[in-house]
Amino acid sequence: MRDLNVLHWRGPRITAASAPESALGHDIFLIDTCQRRVAVVTGQASFQAARQEFPADGALESYSGADAYAFLLRFACGIESKLSAETEIFGQIKQAWSDFSSRGSPLGRQLSPLIQLLFQDAKAIRAQHLGSLGSVSYGSQVRRLLGDQAPPGPTLLVGAGQLAQAVGPWLTSSELWLWNRSPQRARELALELGKRSSGVPVRVIEGDFEAELAAWRAAHHVILCVPADEAQDRARVAAWNERSERAGRVIHLGLRAESVEPWNGMPGLVSLGAMFDMLQSQTELRRRQLERARRGCLEKALLRSLGGHSSHTHSWEDLAAFISL
Repeated sequence: MRDLNVLHWRGPRITAASAPESALGHDIFLIDTCQRRVAVVTGQASFQAARQEFPADGALESYSGADAYAFLLRFACGIESKLSAETEIFGQIKQAWSDFSSRGSPLGRQLSPLIQLLFQDAKAIRAQHLGSLGSVSYGSQVRRLLGDQAPPGPTLLVGAGQLAQAVGPWLTSSELWLWNRSPQRARELALELGKRSSGVPVRVIEGDFEAELAAWRAAHHVILCVPADEAQDRARVAAWNERSERAGRVIHLGLRAESVEPWNGMPGLVSLGAMFDMLQSQTELRRRQLERARRGCLEKALLRSLGGHSSHTHSWEDLAAFISL
């Protein structure tokens, strides 16, 4: 663990379908999500090479040794996410590792024991400190906002990427309509949701952007899992306002705030920024649980660095001695 190095850059990215390869050909484990890029390497030479994989905007954080492992634990537990303790990130990291390790690189073989320990420790942290928080994910937040009562009309989900895949399984109270600019991606998502659902009908809206707008005019709720686009969003707002009913919600997970054009003033609108604000206003108990989880990540990292890959339990005196080095 002493040679472990992590680089972390916060910033919006297009999430890769699989773990990205180094643009410069270096052996680097890269993880891209919609909120960040993380690079995992060993040794100083690889650490310096990894810096070239990030934008030169001064927002780069670096960690080494036990601190690097503690960061990866917080990352895997969702503690580093804006949606604190969200659960989707763990699956994204596992998929990124599966893609990277399948390449058979020397770094993949070197990191493998440590990554397996990371997955084991992340599950333990969530079970010990975060389990009582309930499900914390984009999908669970969307369902809370929509309520459990069946609406009088269908729910339209726009998009078929990772975010839509995370939200879709939670939309179980009414018929679900899917639209994506790639109909094939929408059909794949519908097939996957059909395997998980409890009899809720899933329908793919075939056609171009006009077909999406027609669905807006007939849906009761709409969830957008695509980036904000002023021109298309203006047409979407107009279609929503053409409905005969005035109930229902629009949840735009590509929108930072409700106050921007053309969304400002729309009743029932919830943006991604508003969802973050809701979480920030939750109880002191939640804050304390997250703080205990952060301390648990650090303790796990210190114990792993003291005991290598063994499961030997060390004392607090050992930890104190380690910290004083």
